[in-house]
Amino acid sequence: MHVFLRLGAAAAALAALAAQRLRKPPPEIQYDVIVVGGGVMGVWSAIAAARQNKTVCLVEKYTEGHDKGSSHGDGRIYRFAYADEIYVDMMYLSLSYWGELNNATSKVLAHTGGVSLYSGQGGNYDSHGGLDDLLRIYRKRGLAHEKLSRKKLKERFPQFSAPKNTTALYQPDFGVLFADVAMARAYELARKLGMDVREGAEVVSVKRRADSVEVRLKKEEIVGRSCIVAPGAWLTSTAKKWFGLHIPTVVTRETVSYFRPKGSKAVYGYKRMPVFISDLNNGLGDLGYYGIPVVETPGVKVAAHHVGAVLDEKALRTHNGTGDPAIIEANQRFVASFFPGLEATPFHSESCLYTTTPDYHYVLDKVPGAGAPVILAGGGSGHAFKMGPAIGDAAAALALGRKPPFSLETFRLDRPALRRA
Repeated sequence: MHVFLRLGAAAAALAALAAQRLRKPPPEIQYDVIVVGGGVMGVWSAIAAARQNKTVCLVEKYTEGHDKGSSHGDGRIYRFAYADEIYVDMMYLSLSYWGELNNATSKVLAHTGGVSLYSGQGGNYDSHGGLDDLLRIYRKRGLAHEKLSRKKLKERFPQFSAPKNTTALYQPDFGVLFADVAMARAYELARKLGMDVREGAEVVSVKRRADSVEVRLKKEEIVGRSCIVAPGAWLTSTAKKWFGLHIPTVVTRETVSYFRPKGSKAVYGYKRMPVFISDLNNGLGDLGYYGIPVVETPGVKVAAHHVGAVLDEKALRTHNGTGDPAIIEANQRFVASFFPGLEATPFHSESCLYTTTPDYHYVLDKVPGAGAPVILAGGGSGHAFKMGPAIGDAAAALALGRKPPFSLETFRLDRPALRRA
């Protein structure tokens, strides 16, 4: 009897040993932070983490500076024209970081000043405030500003011939970010900080463990202590597939048009002409227009805001950069109303993507649940490029268990606007 007991115990011990050998050891952690998505939010998240002396891997499906998302182009407006103070705070922080990338031979931004144009029809340029709202916030925050009549606007900036009843609010701290240059310089900084940048690397899944995050690529798996996911236009589908979260966004293909000056290009260049936003009804949606003086493309950039066609998952994978004829016509109407010194027809139009939440606020929060930190950053809603450094700072702080540089209450995943949709 004792012989059989001893044999049974030995067999059990052998089975346990075999099972232990077959059991997969826990994966070795390679990075402190893995960032998925190399657009403006992703690259600045990676930079912020690397500046904390953390090991970082930045993974981008396409290549640096690609044109399939929302982080490309010759110029983007930066502005303080927000009634929500959180964006004023973020703009100050972001400008300090963008300014660090300037050097003697390659600038990433230029202060042009900016005019907010109000038609007297009670509209808004975007969801973040009308004329009275901006006056209130400018006064509260001590931001220099000047209200200009239609006549005074033309005296100050002869490029504009505004319709009757137009009121302009001039703010000298607006400007242009040279988007393609800015992204190139951000990537240059990322590499100088010693991070691992992987281009052309498609992420298949992100799995959170108790103390690590496994990021599976098509040909390998990498492991980090935390992960920041900044998927751009793929926010809704990615959040659902990887984390079971419903984050309602609408992806639209917007169209920008470039109009050539009839006379001197220099008059319409960024050194002499301010950027502008307008609440003039564009005939396609509830909001207005924005525009940028000549940067590299030899024309003034004009675009109706938030009017593009909605893209589903299939269209998102196959869309191209061509402009929408209906939006091009709307852009022409604006030029006819404000800029007699520009050619009536654009010489070039192209598309870019907006990923918009129901309340036009970003998503910047931890994925709920136990385990290692996973952060979602997205929902730029057509006004996030300029805020990239601030968003990256906050995302990295969340991933590293530190206090963010500003309140993230507005951008929570559980806010009412996202729950209702």
